[in-house]
Amino acid sequence: MRSARYRAANAARLGASVAAGLLLLFIGALALFGQLDDVTDSIGQSTRDQMAALGFRIEAVDVTGATAELATEAAAASGAVEGESIFAFDAARSRDSVEALPWVRRAQVARLWPNRVAVVVEPRTGFALWQYEGRISLIDRDGIVLTEADASAYPDLPLVVDAGANAAAAELIDTLGHHPAIAERVVAAVRVGDRRWNLRLDSGMDVKLPEDEAGAALALLAAMHAERGILRLEAESIDMREPGEMILRERSDRGDREA
Repeated sequence: MRSARYRAANAARLGASVAAGLLLLFIGALALFGQLDDVTDSIGQSTRDQMAALGFRIEAVDVTGATAELATEAAAASGAVEGESIFAFDAARSRDSVEALPWVRRAQVARLWPNRVAVVVEPRTGFALWQYEGRISLIDRDGIVLTEADASAYPDLPLVVDAGANAAAAELIDTLGHHPAIAERVVAAVRVGDRRWNLRLDSGMDVKLPEDEAGAALALLAAMHAERGILRLEAESIDMREPGEMILRERSDRGDREA
């Protein structure tokens, strides 16, 4: 009996070895003839189809953070297909597709088991108006153009002008927010050579800020205005391009003003 058991065990081990060898040969043959990926994909698809039949399939895409019209666009961009196995849905790739929409600042995408996909978007919102080459555009905080705009439709948004002004606007506007006495007089901020700003005030005066330390220059200007009302003077410009200097140019010198 002991001998019979040994023979049975040996036969089982031999059978398993043969089966494993045949399986390896089969896999090797598939790889050799370039069919291994096809077989793997077929098995994976069959598994996904079976799971979908059990209820693990996409039945709805929930979009939050956007209007109904934009939610429809975000749902389409997500790539979620109704009836598709939820196991086949790639949330990371879907997020990248949604964030590629020009009006989306950030997005999150997740699978909600067993049959829903959630898309949460943070839309880009109007932050400023940008005038460049005769056109006025609504831009977001990152300087991304959202749409062409009529300036009269956005009376509360600041206006920035010229090349590079869109990308640099947020820093300047944030700094001006600390000096409301100046900010309330600024009608436009002109980017000069994409390296510094000229502030056009409602009086027609230009404040020429330096390339570096614009915040310090604005702080000095705010202090001088609080002490002496400098922004109420009849002057063509206040030149602050040199650190520690403030040069007032009278309106009579307007013909000599710099470009």
